[in-house]
Amino acid sequence: MIDAAERLIAERGLAALSLREVAVEAGQRNHSAVQYHFGSRDSLVEAIFDARATPIDAAREVLLAELTAEGAVGDLARLCDVAVRPLAEAVAAEPVGWYGRFLAEVSRAEPRLLGLDRPGMAQLHRTSLLVMEAMVAVPQPLRAERLKMAMRSAVQMLADHEAERAGEGRAGAGRGRPQASGEVVVPHVVDLVHAMVSAPPSPALVHAVERSMLSRPSR
Repeated sequence: MIDAAERLIAERGLAALSLREVAVEAGQRNHSAVQYHFGSRDSLVEAIFDARATPIDAAREVLLAELTAEGAVGDLARLCDVAVRPLAEAVAAEPVGWYGRFLAEVSRAEPRLLGLDRPGMAQLHRTSLLVMEAMVAVPQPLRAERLKMAMRSAVQMLADHEAERAGEGRAGAGRGRPQASGEVVVPHVVDLVHAMVSAPPSPALVHAVERSMLSRPSR
């Protein structure tokens, strides 16, 4: 049922998800089986996320422990690798799956279901705090939003790569050029996230932030 629901969400979107259809796709004779086991659509989505994200976050824990042992927890490039690479490797693995597209769809449609209090988010949360501490070129008020935007971009890039591998790429997107392998995509996405979170703000952005902070009502 987990696999069937993940595929349906990835291919058709969260709004089109039917618990009855999940049961049929999973080969359940009892069409109320999904309702019985998971209770609701939201609980089913959370169960999919926990099943996929928990081993990914366990891989992050190993990488973060290595970084800590080396005294390199201030290395922004390596912290980005810890944050992104386990997810990227899972999505880019063979055979092609649905988790990248599932994650992109739920992140877009119902981000509240993927909160940092989920079991599979603990190490990502720890890593994110360290990343923000290491973003020394970025003003403090911008760091959380910059990191959130970078991670959302990473998820979408991985979802697009997964869709291309599954033959569902955007019309014309893959014509005339070879498809990038996972060996290229994984470090490429890591590098792009690092570039996003390490880039200093432009004078225009600094000015906009200062004006925004000045316009906030005092408490």
